[in-house]
Amino acid sequence: MQYFQKAIRSIIGQVFIVALFFLLYHKIMVIIMREASLSLGAVKHRRDFVPYYAIPEVNLSLWILPALVICIGFLFLCYRYIHSNNISYRKLILIAFVCFIAINISVAQIDGFREIENEQILTLFYPYTRSGLEYYEDVPRLEEIGLRTFLRDFSKPYLFDTLTGHTRTHPPGGVVFLWIVSKVFGYNLISASLASVLFTTLVIVPIYKLAERLYDQKVALCALLLFLVTPNFVMFTTTSMDGPFSVFPILSLYLFYEARHKEIDPETALTKFRPYSLLTGLSLALGMFMTYSTVVIGVFLCVIALLERYRFKQYLKMLLYASIGFVGFYVLLFILTGFQPFEALWASIKRDEQGMGGTGYHRLDLYFYLSIANLFAFLMGVGIPITTVWLRQLVKTFKEWKQNTTVPASEQATTRTPWILRHDKSDTFIIGFLITLLYFTFSTWFTMEVERIWIFMVPFFVIPVAKYLTTRSKRDFFWVAGLLVLQLIISEVLLYTRW
Repeated sequence: MQYFQKAIRSIIGQVFIVALFFLLYHKIMVIIMREASLSLGAVKHRRDFVPYYAIPEVNLSLWILPALVICIGFLFLCYRYIHSNNISYRKLILIAFVCFIAINISVAQIDGFREIENEQILTLFYPYTRSGLEYYEDVPRLEEIGLRTFLRDFSKPYLFDTLTGHTRTHPPGGVVFLWIVSKVFGYNLISASLASVLFTTLVIVPIYKLAERLYDQKVALCALLLFLVTPNFVMFTTTSMDGPFSVFPILSLYLFYEARHKEIDPETALTKFRPYSLLTGLSLALGMFMTYSTVVIGVFLCVIALLERYRFKQYLKMLLYASIGFVGFYVLLFILTGFQPFEALWASIKRDEQGMGGTGYHRLDLYFYLSIANLFAFLMGVGIPITTVWLRQLVKTFKEWKQNTTVPASEQATTRTPWILRHDKSDTFIIGFLITLLYFTFSTWFTMEVERIWIFMVPFFVIPVAKYLTTRSKRDFFWVAGLLVLQLIISEVLLYTRW
């Protein structure tokens, strides 16, 4: 009995329990969807592994060997050289770049080849070939009419109705990105795919720097290593544009906390102008130019300002500077090209509703099923080990928050703001994201596929998880990292994610 209780309290035991919970949820939802003839957005019970937008399909061949060698080699490299050693920042980032590229490409290639019109093509490149869907197919159209005309007339029916499915439900930034790549490296599948991976590697720096700013170098190192094997980020970065889409939202997050540190004097709480707030807004604008999901980061920043009410005026100034950077980008874009962001947004919303047969939330039961499925799809995608430890850190943070906001009886009579006295940015980072996540889960803004669409939220998970694991034994870190690799490989082998 004592052994059983000890096992349940351990990270491994709790990962197992969470995994069983998600498996039970999957089984129940398949039954409900089948009996009630329900569809959750694009997710169908007859074909998909609910709540993933992915088809159960076994792809096991010798192509799994490179991925196994690289992932196991990465774990050994962490154990032997990186995790417990004082490695220089430059060397760490260089190693992370190499590991990111190797892990992402080798895992994406586990499926081997796909056949297109009697031609075998590497699965690394296959998603970009899907006719009528991918941004890649619209690059020749942009080249034909020119960048200025493409942006000016983007939402006009004569052009908009001829674009591919994903381009019409997103801003034009994805096509513009691949067009720029084609101008430098040529218009071909190799350059499009590899440029997407290489550009996405840039997120390594802001993730590390953000964790270091919030906590310390030890947490930053741990967060970076976990990030490199986070299942959904690895699975979707190499084979979809959501990798490049994640760069600016994550960069915005780092720039905001850098502005928070350098623009607000901790002693006087006065705001000093620095470029970081302005750059935060510019980065958010670039992110919004590539994916409308960037709005999640903007809402999170506002939540932080509300949570830290003792600095609310200072945050308002920071957010004002950020707004100047955000609006300034689109004003300049309008002056130079005539791009109409609101018209483009409205056209994308109507196209998405048309594709979904409505908003997808037209019934109360559907609203409930979709909202929960959104949350669980992402929690499963980010990794069951990460989700398990994140929940533990969340509970720990709430306990610390409660202690920090409790006013001693002797001070209550003299305290003008009794509910919030002592805060720290780490607490609001974790709790602020929880509020943001729950808001978007139940807001009807997203309709499934969030295991891919929300990959820019990964830092909100790996950083708190890293904080928790740095207070535990080295063994716990490697159990979590090892289980992440296991989930990553199994998911790639057993699921066809379309990307």
